[in-house]
Amino acid sequence: MKKLIILCLSFFISSCSSFNLSSVLDITSLNPYEKQDDAFSIQNIWSIDIGNKRDYKTGVLQPVFMNNNAYTIDSQGFVSAINLLDGNVLWTASLDMEVSSGLSIHNKKIFFGTNDGMFYGYDIETLVNSYSFIDTLDFIDFLDNTALVPIMSTQLKSEASSPAIGIDDLIFIKLDDGDTTAINIEDNNLEWNYKGRNVPLSIKGSGAIGHQYNNIYVPRDDGNIISLVASSGKLNWLASISPRSGRNELESLRDVEISPVISDGVLFIGSYQGNLISIDILNGNIIWSRPMSVMSHFSVDDSSLYISDDAGYIYSIDRYNGDIQWKQKIPNNTQSTQTFIMNNYILSLSVEGHVIVIDKIDGKLLVFERVLNDIDVQINGLLQDKTLYIVSKNGRLNAIKIN
Repeated sequence: MKKLIILCLSFFISSCSSFNLSSVLDITSLNPYEKQDDAFSIQNIWSIDIGNKRDYKTGVLQPVFMNNNAYTIDSQGFVSAINLLDGNVLWTASLDMEVSSGLSIHNKKIFFGTNDGMFYGYDIETLVNSYSFIDTLDFIDFLDNTALVPIMSTQLKSEASSPAIGIDDLIFIKLDDGDTTAINIEDNNLEWNYKGRNVPLSIKGSGAIGHQYNNIYVPRDDGNIISLVASSGKLNWLASISPRSGRNELESLRDVEISPVISDGVLFIGSYQGNLISIDILNGNIIWSRPMSVMSHFSVDDSSLYISDDAGYIYSIDRYNGDIQWKQKIPNNTQSTQTFIMNNYILSLSVEGHVIVIDKIDGKLLVFERVLNDIDVQINGLLQDKTLYIVSKNGRLNAIKIN
C-alpha cells in the first residue's frame, strides 16, 4: 500500500493513554498554557467507547452524523450507532474486517473499504436486527446464515482511499491508484471508471468526494480537483490546486485530503503544502488562490472562511477575494483541527484535545482548555446545539457542551 500515513509529518502528535469519563483528562499531562473566559462553560457530558484506538493509520475513520445519531466504524470492522442526545448505544455489529476507509451511509446502507481492496455495503436494518437477536438461543446460527451478509461485496482495482458518497443508485469511490469509480448498488456492476494519475507517495485522508445536483467533485492526490458528471463519469473540468514539485517525493506532496466546501456556486478547497483556492463551480475557473498548507476540514459563512493550517494558526479569510482578515496563533506550538461556527464564535480543537474558542470578528482567543485526549488532525466532527461531537485517538466518541 503506497499511502503515506501521516505519522511521519510534523503536525501529528501521538498519544497512547486511555481514559474513562470520570478521568477524561490525565491532569499530569496538561500543557502549561490554559486560557478560560469566564463567560464560557466547557464540559464533556458523555464519552463512549467505539472500538480500537485511532492511530496514524486509522485516524481517518471518522463518524457519519445523521438524524441525531452517530455511526462509527473502527479498523477491525466494529460498527456502532449512538444516540447523540444521551450517548446511549443503539446497536453494534462486529464485521471482523481490516477497514481502511469509510464510513459512508446512503439509502439506509453503510459502505466502507478494506485493506485488500474490497468494498462492502450492509443494510442497516440487517445490522439492527442482528443486534436485537443477541440474547436468543439461535443467535450464532442466525448470524452464520442470514444476519451479516453484505448487500454489496466488490473487488476494486485498488484500495478505496477515502469515504465514498452515494447519489441515487450509484456509489462513488476514490481509489488509491488515482482513479474514481462508480458502482451500481442494485447489481454491484461497474457503472464507469475515470482514470486518474497514480502518484508514488500520498497521504491517507478523511475527505470525501463532494457533490451537487448531477455532478461530483473529486479531490486528487496529484494536487488537482476534477468535476465529473455523476451519471456518466464525463469530465466537466479540472482545476489545479497545487502542482506537485520538490526535490523528493515528500517535498512534492500536494495531496487534497479534505472535503470540498460548496457555497453559493463556489467551491473552496485546500491542499497539503499547497494552496487554498476558490473555484467557480460551473466552469472550474479559479477565482482566487492563497498559499496555505491545509489538512483540516473548515467552515464557511456569508463573508468568510475559517480555517486552520499546519503551522498552528486559525484564519478568517474573505471568501470573495482570499484576503486574510485575522489570524490567531494556537498556544503551546500545537496545531488546530476542524473549525466550526457557533454564533459569533469560531470553535476548534487542538490535536492535543484543547477546546479553542475565538471571537469571530476580531480573532481574539477566548478559550484554550484541554478536555480530551489527543485527536486526529483530520477529524470530521459535528457541532449541534452548542455541543461538539468528536472522536479522540483513544477510540471514544465524545460530546462536549459549550455554553
